[in-house]
Amino acid sequence: MKASFLVDCFPNLEKELVSEIERYSTVKNFEPKEYVVKEGEFIRSLPIVLNGSIRVYSTEDAVQFLLYYISSGASCIYSFAHTFNSEPVEFSAITEVKSTLMLLPLERVRLWLKKYPSFAGIVLNDYQKHYKDLLHTTKQVICYNLEGRLIDYLKTKAEIEQSNLLNISHQEIADNLGTSREVITRVMKKLSNNQEVQQIGRKIKVL
Repeated sequence: MKASFLVDCFPNLEKELVSEIERYSTVKNFEPKEYVVKEGEFIRSLPIVLNGSIRVYSTEDAVQFLLYYISSGASCIYSFAHTFNSEPVEFSAITEVKSTLMLLPLERVRLWLKKYPSFAGIVLNDYQKHYKDLLHTTKQVICYNLEGRLIDYLKTKAEIEQSNLLNISHQEIADNLGTSREVITRVMKKLSNNQEVQQIGRKIKVL
């Protein structure tokens, strides 16, 4: 599984590197809402998502702040940022759905970055992508009202899950956007009246 995934997603990897990744990496399955890492813990490996989705967020004064999502074939730049230091992480990463991760030991990651240009290129590409995601999130907070942030959040989540019918509660949305459930419920009613979303029982349909 590891070899075929690596070849399909990263065709430019050297054969020797693919062999080393197969040898030293581990594959682990995660249930929905299972933590990959919690804020304050130490990073031991660089995760790459084989399938599924991970939500990366930070917490300040008990308020969650969504940073970005990691989908298939991507890694976590915040994990990579701790490759060369031993400080505890300042973020949490949790699975959105059932997910399978390939975990690369950090000591090997350090060696591969120096030895294989293709591996460094993958990491830099992920850095660029998630940097753009963070810029987008920052612009939303500064420039957009909550209504705009909410509909963008729902559309992004629908794209990640490849379904416009989302099984998500108002409280979970509120946690991700750093507000209250009551506020989300009020904004959801407005979006529903504008025919942008539809509440179907406990699920939300993005129109």
